[in-house]
Amino acid sequence: MGATVDSLTRVSHIHLFGIAFIFIFMGYIFSMAVNIKESIKSIVIAIPFGFILIDITSWWVTSEYPAFAWLTIIGGFGYMMAFAIMWFVSMYQMWLMPQKD
Repeated sequence: MGATVDSLTRVSHIHLFGIAFIFIFMGYIFSMAVNIKESIKSIVIAIPFGFILIDITSWWVTSEYPAFAWLTIIGGFGYMMAFAIMWFVSMYQMWLMPQKD
């Protein structure tokens, strides 16, 4: 029958705030990237928060309608890709990008 409401509430709370804090810090670091338009940075920073909501909402919907389990995969993949983009750009610019004199 799936997870109980108590279990979903506990896990949702932990994941929502835990993952959101990771993206707050990652977004802050990414916001300092150079040579990227501010509008693009804003979109990339906002995307993972939308996918977190899709992911956690899908747990609740799936407990009633199992056909929605694919939303969990989409949500997880979406915020993982957003994290990867922000992480690689930030690491490249901090450690590998040639410095201008």
